[in-house]
Amino acid sequence: MSEPFRSPALSGEVKRQQLSRFILITCIALISFFPINILLPSFPALAAQFDTPTADVALSISLFTLIFSISQLIVGPLSDKCGRKEVLLGCITLSILGAIGCALASDYLTLLLFRTVQAMGCGFFVLGHALVEDLFDEQDRARVRLYYMTLSGSFVALSPLIGSWLQTTFDWQGSFYGFALMALGMLIHAFCILPSKAASPLRAPASILGTLKTVAANRDFLRYWWIAALVFACYFALVSVTPLIFMDALKLSEYQYALVLIVYGVAYLIGGVAASYLQKRISLPRQINIGLGLLLLAGVLLTLVVLFKTITTVTLLIPMLISALAVTLVRPAAISAAMVLFSSCAGTAASAGNSIMFLTAAVSSAALAQTGSHLLMTIAVSFIIFSLWGWLTNTRVGH
Repeated sequence: MSEPFRSPALSGEVKRQQLSRFILITCIALISFFPINILLPSFPALAAQFDTPTADVALSISLFTLIFSISQLIVGPLSDKCGRKEVLLGCITLSILGAIGCALASDYLTLLLFRTVQAMGCGFFVLGHALVEDLFDEQDRARVRLYYMTLSGSFVALSPLIGSWLQTTFDWQGSFYGFALMALGMLIHAFCILPSKAASPLRAPASILGTLKTVAANRDFLRYWWIAALVFACYFALVSVTPLIFMDALKLSEYQYALVLIVYGVAYLIGGVAASYLQKRISLPRQINIGLGLLLLAGVLLTLVVLFKTITTVTLLIPMLISALAVTLVRPAAISAAMVLFSSCAGTAASAGNSIMFLTAAVSSAALAQTGSHLLMTIAVSFIIFSLWGWLTNTRVGH
């Protein structure tokens, strides 16, 4: 039977609608860097402004992460019950108020207070995965996640440059005003394109706690998110220590370090193209295994670099770039495979999965910080162990 006729005007409208939805998803991913990554270059200025040691200024990052972690556990399930649009708009509004309050703060305690408000609102970051389930067909979800995660990873490379520009041009308030402006644009965009009560088409269970228990009891869901958490921990740990490796140990300038991160970001883009090609031709479990194999290769190469004491910018970049390819292959595939199991309560599923991922990354990076002079070798061994652990977990899916 031939496909029903579709007019060019209708086809064009569908494409514009899909583009608008993708822009919203992408903006959610990109704005998540403002509260932490882009604020980092402003630490010295914040310390000087509020006459506070830089180490104490770092408390605002810790506070933000803690409140955000709690907020996302509430926002996801709440969006299943009350509607994605309603919760998203409320959270964005709260985050804007918090950001503007930070920019206008006259003392450090006021800054921390409004950072708390901003973090509460930023729980909407977790709704990105849920909106993919709501707004895109099942066959498109893995590709959409792949695209916006690739853009998100690439944005890591640009964060220091953007943060430095905002600091130079607008002083320490720049990142807060930048966040507020971008969030306002998202607020208007989401209000225009999202239908009211944009939750899943199926009715969510009455009890948020009951939904969380149901999600947490599904072993395959936990296995897929655990795989995503393992590769995210590798990515998070590596990015968090790159200043120590390239600026402190190898004595690169800020400009040279920014170039290294840009190259790292290009690897994410290349990985996204490769993953897009594979996603159309092989199954998600096989794509996960290929990515884990690349992560293992990166760990072995980094181990050899450390053992033979050939540590240079180029020799470190090679395993870094391979690991970037690995992450772009594994994370979108694993998360898509997990989320399809709970499309009817995507907000709760995203909250639970993100909590697993961020907690794993936080614990891993904290442990990594204690390794001192053995930092690179620890990263290399972690790549090897986590890749094998991920492969074993992937083989257990369905059993």
